[in-house]
Amino acid sequence: MFLSIILPAYQEEKRIPKTLEKVRSYLSKQQYSWEVIVVNDGSPDKTGQVVTEKIKGWENFYLIDHKVNKGKGSAVKTGILAAQGDWRLVMDADSSTDISEVEKLLPLIKDYQAIIGSRYLKADSIKVKQPFYRRVISRMGNWVIRVALGIKFVDTQCGFKLYSAEFAQDVFSCQTIDRWGFDVEILAIGIKKGYQIKEVSVDWYDDTRTTVKKSAAFKTLHELFIIKKNMIFGKYR
Repeated sequence: MFLSIILPAYQEEKRIPKTLEKVRSYLSKQQYSWEVIVVNDGSPDKTGQVVTEKIKGWENFYLIDHKVNKGKGSAVKTGILAAQGDWRLVMDADSSTDISEVEKLLPLIKDYQAIIGSRYLKADSIKVKQPFYRRVISRMGNWVIRVALGIKFVDTQCGFKLYSAEFAQDVFSCQTIDRWGFDVEILAIGIKKGYQIKEVSVDWYDDTRTTVKKSAAFKTLHELFIIKKNMIFGKYR
């Protein structure tokens, strides 16, 4: 298996059908082998039912159900560790970055074990902008991350990332953060373990129907302190 696509989903009954159609249409034209894993993170709506009905009869599409909500980080970890692909792409259920953008990442797999999408490397990457307050919070958050943890990437929170199977198994098995701060933790662990990580500009479209709450940013900042403490006390080995 060459490529696994992991789609974490929470309350996505309205948006995920279109994303699944896009992903299937794109992958059906590729020459490599692939699979798609949707992880429904205990959604209170009909996400699980909608996905089940949508992928019925579709080869290489799978659904994993968390019976209770555990957080995006937990959903991604579940999908990453269940995947069989030599490379594992995490993307958002709203397709804020289209599956076709993987073509910008794949040429780099010979030299890197993780290639992460970025909204901020190029001025024109963001095709549909977030509300002003979300942009401010996002940029401030990235600045804090760079200062507190020494992570130099411009955008740690973009939900479009490609990992090698080796990186995935080694790094995600050390993950302790289940919610929004998990992206930062994964990068911090990867850097500590000596993996080569590359940041690449990808096109990104904001969706005003996002289920991300304003409080998520502040919870992520709290999680940064947990990650920093874990680094200081050698928790990531």
